[in-house]
Amino acid sequence: MSTSDSLNATPKDADRVVKMETNRVYNPVVSTEEVAEELGIGTEETFELLEEAPRPSGKQVGDTHVWW
Repeated sequence: MSTSDSLNATPKDADRVVKMETNRVYNPVVSTEEVAEELGIGTEETFELLEEAPRPSGKQVGDTHVWW
């Protein structure tokens, strides 16, 4: 991943991934890692984007942070 790729991801992009994934009945939550994979960026940057995003709620579950 290049730095320019990560500059293109926004909090709204992160929010969109959470909404897309949690709208599926079988997957009511999504991990930071799953969002990072979808956006093609690192997990730390993804976590920061999700913290800034307008909608998703999140919490720590074991070693993973999940969002809904």
